[in-house]
Amino acid sequence: MILFFIIIGILAVLILFVLLYCNRAFPEALEIASEMELVGKDCYFHGESNVGFLIFSGAKTDDRAYAYLAKLLHEKGHTVIIPRQRFHMSAFGTKHGLEIMDSNPQIKKWILIGHSLGGMPVSRIAASRSDELIGVAFLATFASIDLSGLDLAAIRITAEHDGVMNNDTMDTYNGNLPKNAANIMLEGANHQGFAAYRSTSGRDGKASISWQEQNEQTIQLILTFFSEQIDETTFNGA
Repeated sequence: MILFFIIIGILAVLILFVLLYCNRAFPEALEIASEMELVGKDCYFHGESNVGFLIFSGAKTDDRAYAYLAKLLHEKGHTVIIPRQRFHMSAFGTKHGLEIMDSNPQIKKWILIGHSLGGMPVSRIAASRSDELIGVAFLATFASIDLSGLDLAAIRITAEHDGVMNNDTMDTYNGNLPKNAANIMLEGANHQGFAAYRSTSGRDGKASISWQEQNEQTIQLILTFFSEQIDETTFNGA
């Protein structure tokens, strides 16, 4: 009987560790995140533009690791929100993402960004609210459901040295992307370089560019790809 309770106790500790564990953000990202406003537990940069960005983190990754991406977008005048997911399980963030969209009526159009398993909630939101979106950016991930019938712009950015999400496997889901989609691979990049954190799994490939450079290239690609739709929304208030 004592052995039984010992085993139960060990299992409880292990489960608690898995639930609470996350890949910690770098200090540089935490410093930027400290400049963001907390609305509930979500991190906000409020902008003058009526275009908003939602950034969904990868699984078990500190959402604040995406603060530099958010800052780069905010510097262009946009509102950027990084949702806090319970136990850092971004794959289950669809409902919360929709709640954020509903609670920010000043935003006329949204662009969704999902990294790794963050591609799941952005896919689901796109499927249900495509009329409220400019488009979707998939970072080291794929459209988890079929979006090919939607009149929606999408960009998928992968990393040359991604050791977490196999690029060949992800390519098999290209048919799920909207017809107006672009696929771009960043040379020298790796999986975790789309944010600012250090994974303890040891599976990722070695990047030949810094995470800052990878973040900057990523945002430049996103802003360039969606520039026409962003301008149209900004000037016409669509």
